[in-house]
Amino acid sequence: MSVHIQGDQVRAITQGILVSRPTATVAADQDLFSVDGGRILLLGFVGTVTTAIGAGSQDFGIAFDPDDGGSNVDLADTSTPLVADADVVGTHYTLNTTAAGDLVASTDVAYNAILATPILLPEGDIVLDVTGTEAGSVKWDAIYVPLDTGASLTAS
Repeated sequence: MSVHIQGDQVRAITQGILVSRPTATVAADQDLFSVDGGRILLLGFVGTVTTAIGAGSQDFGIAFDPDDGGSNVDLADTSTPLVADADVVGTHYTLNTTAAGDLVASTDVAYNAILATPILLPEGDIVLDVTGTEAGSVKWDAIYVPLDTGASLTAS
């Protein structure tokens, strides 16, 4: 009898647990994911445009808002955010490989979807920092492994 391992099982064993947030408009700041029950290692992060971003200046940054009351920490530099201007369906947004580096946009092929260096996150929220009000939708995906027993990442 043969045993077949499904693709999602292989990914969970080799890369981590996938959490997907349904596509949503990106016209305002919003929580994307929540870390609860302890610390996690963030191993991958990607946003995919599902409805084209309107022409104009829509700036994106990704930050982490810790539950301990500390200040937000940039995961992708919010002081020099990514300018999304008429980004087409299929454009991917990924974190740069350096701490608090730029959010990177690419069409078709997504670089850095799996992070070269995992990011340790305590309990709190991964948030999208938006400047501008252009229409458009993005689906966000994160891959993680729990560092503490009982820790999890959920879509907000």
